[in-house]
Amino acid sequence: MKKTKRFRLVGLILGIIILVAGFVPVAAPATVYASGSVYYVDAIDGNDANAGTASGSAWQSLSKVNSTVFQPGDTIMFKADGVWTGTLSPQGSGTEGNPISIDMYGTGRKPLIAGAGAAAAVYFNNQEQWEVRNLEITNDAATKAVRRGIHVDGTSGGYSNPRVFKHFLFENLEIHNVKGDTATDYAHNGGIIVWGTNWDYHVSDVVVNNSKIYSVDSVGIYIYGAQKKYSADSKVTNNVIYDVGADGAFILDTTNALIENNIVHDTHVRASGYHVPLWVFSAKDALIQNNEVYNTAPGGDAMAYDADYKSDGTIIQYNYSHNNAGGAFLVVNDGTVASNANTNTTIRYNISQNDSGAVFNFSGTPDTTHIYNNTVYLPRYSNAKVVDYLNWGGYAKNTYFTNNIITNLGTGGYNFAGSTNNVFDHNLFYGNHPASEPADANKIITDPLLASPGSGGIGKDTVVGYQLLSTSPAIGAGKLMSNNGGKDYFGNPVSAVQVPNIGAYQGPGLDPNNLPPLPPPPVEENLLKNAGFETGDFTNWPTHYNGVTIESNNALTGIYAAKLTGNTAGVEQTISGLYPNTIYKLYGNGKSVGGGDAVFGVKNYGGSSKDVHMSATSYTRKELTFTTGSTNTSATIYLYKSGGGGDVYFDDLELIQYSASPGGPVEPDPVYTEGSDDEFNEAELHSQWHWTRENPAKWSLSTNPGYMRIVSENGDIAGGSADAKNILLTGAPEGNWAIDTKLEGKPNSQWSQGGLVVYVNDDTYIRMTRLYGSGNQLQFDVKVGGVRTHMEVPDTIGSTVSHLRIVKYGDKYAGYYSVDGVAYTQIGNTVITSLDDPKIGLIVCGGTGLTANFDYFHIATSGITEPPPPPPPIPVAVSGVTLNKSALSLKVGGTSTLSAVVSPSNAANKAVTWSSNNAAVAQVDAAGIITAVGEGTASVTVTTVDGNKTAVCFVEVVSASNLLNNPGFEAGDFSNWPSNFNQAAVVNTNTHTGTYAAKLATAYGGIEQIVTGLTPNTTYTLSAWSMGINGEFGVRDFGSYKRQVYINSTAYTKNEITFTTGATNTSATILMYKRAAAGEAYFDDFELVQNSTPTTPPPISVTGVSLDHTGLSLNIGAAATLLATVAPANAANKAVSWSSSNPTVATVNASGVVTAVGVGTASVTVTTVDGTKTALCVVEVVPAIPAINLLNNPGFESGDFTSWPSHFNQSAIVNTNTHTGTYAAKLATAYGGIEQIVTGLTPNTTYTISAWAKIVDGGSAQFGVRNFGSYQRQVYVNSVDYTRKEYTFTTGSTNTSATIFMYKHVVPGEVYFDDLELVQVSP
Repeated sequence: MKKTKRFRLVGLILGIIILVAGFVPVAAPATVYASGSVYYVDAIDGNDANAGTASGSAWQSLSKVNSTVFQPGDTIMFKADGVWTGTLSPQGSGTEGNPISIDMYGTGRKPLIAGAGAAAAVYFNNQEQWEVRNLEITNDAATKAVRRGIHVDGTSGGYSNPRVFKHFLFENLEIHNVKGDTATDYAHNGGIIVWGTNWDYHVSDVVVNNSKIYSVDSVGIYIYGAQKKYSADSKVTNNVIYDVGADGAFILDTTNALIENNIVHDTHVRASGYHVPLWVFSAKDALIQNNEVYNTAPGGDAMAYDADYKSDGTIIQYNYSHNNAGGAFLVVNDGTVASNANTNTTIRYNISQNDSGAVFNFSGTPDTTHIYNNTVYLPRYSNAKVVDYLNWGGYAKNTYFTNNIITNLGTGGYNFAGSTNNVFDHNLFYGNHPASEPADANKIITDPLLASPGSGGIGKDTVVGYQLLSTSPAIGAGKLMSNNGGKDYFGNPVSAVQVPNIGAYQGPGLDPNNLPPLPPPPVEENLLKNAGFETGDFTNWPTHYNGVTIESNNALTGIYAAKLTGNTAGVEQTISGLYPNTIYKLYGNGKSVGGGDAVFGVKNYGGSSKDVHMSATSYTRKELTFTTGSTNTSATIYLYKSGGGGDVYFDDLELIQYSASPGGPVEPDPVYTEGSDDEFNEAELHSQWHWTRENPAKWSLSTNPGYMRIVSENGDIAGGSADAKNILLTGAPEGNWAIDTKLEGKPNSQWSQGGLVVYVNDDTYIRMTRLYGSGNQLQFDVKVGGVRTHMEVPDTIGSTVSHLRIVKYGDKYAGYYSVDGVAYTQIGNTVITSLDDPKIGLIVCGGTGLTANFDYFHIATSGITEPPPPPPPIPVAVSGVTLNKSALSLKVGGTSTLSAVVSPSNAANKAVTWSSNNAAVAQVDAAGIITAVGEGTASVTVTTVDGNKTAVCFVEVVSASNLLNNPGFEAGDFSNWPSNFNQAAVVNTNTHTGTYAAKLATAYGGIEQIVTGLTPNTTYTLSAWSMGINGEFGVRDFGSYKRQVYINSTAYTKNEITFTTGATNTSATILMYKRAAAGEAYFDDFELVQNSTPTTPPPISVTGVSLDHTGLSLNIGAAATLLATVAPANAANKAVSWSSSNPTVATVNASGVVTAVGVGTASVTVTTVDGTKTALCVVEVVPAIPAINLLNNPGFESGDFTSWPSHFNQSAIVNTNTHTGTYAAKLATAYGGIEQIVTGLTPNTTYTISAWAKIVDGGSAQFGVRNFGSYQRQVYVNSVDYTRKEYTFTTGSTNTSATIFMYKHVVPGEVYFDDLELVQVSP
């Protein structure tokens, strides 16, 4: 009765959401009780007027509890099976050693605190020393909002000398259905949130242990300590966390955090953004160990374990990671801010299997990461990288990979990007060896001889296959590691002095001749049958509805694909023989035509239906992962069209087992011995018999002695089903035989049946049964290789007793029934088939309307009468024929092959003939090969010999001189026009000639084809027929500006454009485009032809030369570069020579670099080779001036902006990307800048400003000088490596100061500056 009340109360929760949401009932005056008391709360029989101090005088409501100030040592006991709606918010705090406890009493389900949409179901504010155990907590609502299951809130009075709250224990809780909001303050929604809304709540010693947290948004557990120097010792241990919108559990801003022995799966399932199941942030000496994480959904990050930024000394060890979309491990920080450093992370003794994305991930600038003695397994279908480094204000450095086993059977490689000092030593690389595989001086590349690689299932103890055999080359082949943790993943000790193994296993190795039971790896085969529909029909897809066909066009590979046309059309296949609690991955290829929404998915596997959608107009491959339930051995794969518009196509589906089956090795198939007669008179079942999918509760030899009683259940082996229970089987004899039974029982509900079966598997069987189908019937049912035929006759036997028989004679099988067991009648026709190792026996299934009592089972092997032969098959007539293409566009001389598919697939005569109605244009041979002969159009027809069924392909042949492919769109699609967007279409209306034209009906719609193989400096003409408004066609990317013709005509009009390719251009883009929304534009019959042979223009002569300086003043030893400009700019020969009139004063080299040698003057002359044109620079050389850097803090080695007071827009001093020393200046934002004003300069004096600078990821910037008596001078930075740039300027007649600046003027990328120098170069 109490359980019933519980469920009724839960059902009322949503009805009172408005009354309780967000309500914390503390309005009543608080009552203070004696310390060390026990208080009881009973939702049904309690009364708030009671004392509450005994179970018989319990309180009743949360408001009573919430209005009480509890004392250290008090206990609040909620009665089992009770339900309380609203927020539990008890007052008071315990003391160290005397916490206040919340627990349950009585037997039954845990007490339920149902928040029903409140801000929190359990709430603490500015409290400490509480322990909460054995509660069930929910906080569901109709709409999303910021909600928590448990919220620990408060304020410590700021960050300076804060009060630190201590000790919360949450243990043995079940928290679920918290309707948070992943889009709003995602980190502070969810199951257990320990965080002050003012952000300054400092807390230590928060423990979440042995709890189950699921179906929550947005996070499972969030513990925020506020500051590492005050917070410590928080733990998340022994929990199960799943079905979480974003992150599983993470601990922030604390010291000595522990995340241990948790199982976390199916997270990141409802949240965008970046999420990880288990991680720490701003942590010191955190430990993440002995956890299992799997099935993290795709999205940002999505790795299993993460050491996040502001952390130091994180250790990630003894963990199992598998089937996570983003990978196994992430080490990350925001490198744009120096204080966000992430240092000294260790990742060791972990096992990663089948992780996607990348196994080891680094983002930002983590420093000094040690990765050793891990075992990684990537299967053949994986494209995951082994390592991946990403830029976030720089790249990781000093990463050490040691003693790891990397079995990479997939195609992924290693991306090191800009990371530095990646050291690989004593690693074993096995499988594929991509070009990016790193060097390792002690590399091993032979098979590591793991005991059973790939065999890990669900559970940390399922990875025994990752132990090494004693013959492994990894045994004793590693490198000694200091502070090695003392044990391996499996608990084996790790010596501090003995050379270790490579990998996560450190034992002596398993004896290959005496192996313990080991799980086998999953079989890498497609579990779907007829996965590409290449039978040409619905074989193995028995359920199809609302307009589904198997088509011989639009296939991805092969000939056939499934086409879904009707509103909510679908097709399904049920897969049997799956393992419970096992991960599977389903792949599908789909596309949309005309706006259809293609959906494929899985249901009936033990969890909620899962599916993915595809709307691209070309085939797209997608995937989904699901885990079978604890008892589920089958799943239904479905293809579906969502909505009524358009068509969708599917092809090449694949279902693979993605994890090993749980529980160790699979039970071997039973050994069937040849069966014998059984009268079912014994109390025990004879040893010859074996059950398939036994349900012991539904069969008995004792209920009706002398009979085998089997009670029918739902489930069958017909169609795509594979879930019939209690099939009783024994071995069939060799040669000819007959099996008989006497059945007492008559089915009385839909599809219930029972009788005899000849069984190979669920896809191949023969059975003779008494059935309730269209009323009572007798059925002979045959399915071979998934193809089923069945024959029924009315069941006219008045008695509940019937006799059934199946006869085998050679390869002939026949089914019979009898009223009296003497005279037998055959049902339907004899079937001829060859069965491989059949079993024989009894079957009862299909519904719940039959209790079958079998009196005996008899086998006869002599005196067998041959059944009558089946009638000769009626030849299957041809019903139609289709072609793989309905239209073609060819150039004269070109060929194409048509493929004809005759329907049905089992037609008797599939011969065809071919013909062309215009052989002068297109000819076709007996193999369907079309040859384009002359310009024009033709129809090629295929005709079936049987029935004269036809299909036609329209062929357009254009001139061989037309350089465009598919110029009239007569392929009927966008062949050769790969760029088409914004609802561009090929249509069979409003054509100029032929069957098809291109249509643009939406603003900014377009179609493009890139034509290659053009000749530079050559004239071409582009023409097209077009009609409509707001359209254009044209050409671009040919070496000059875009040329186009605008469309504004109600009838087709031909327009053309003539253009000439550039001097180096060998391609051009032909385009159609719609400029506005109104109206439509149609295009047809394009032509692109070459008009001229390439021409070589005459060479352009030099007319003059000039220098950038006509005078220079240099100190002895100084150098300057003169820049010569030859006119005109397109002169053919711009070569020049240089000379000095007085080399003892100034020399000049072939590059125009002038070097001051001695005091005096000299003239430097530049002379053009073509035309001997000259220009002159007078050089004055004066004594050298000592070089003194006039800038303060020129290399930023103060580590800050000392002497650079003006800095703006996120400019920064960083300790990465330096030229010399420890620091450099960084500009990463548009309009960011840094400036220094230098005083004490001398008027009318020349100075040189120089700097070393580099760009990253496309950045662009400048440095220079202004406010010195003339206009601003600057030098632009455009090198990816540090390069020295300089500029020389002269102060004005009264100027004694100048502003030196660095400035970034575009958004992308970053720019770094270092080692600036300002020196005087003239008196």
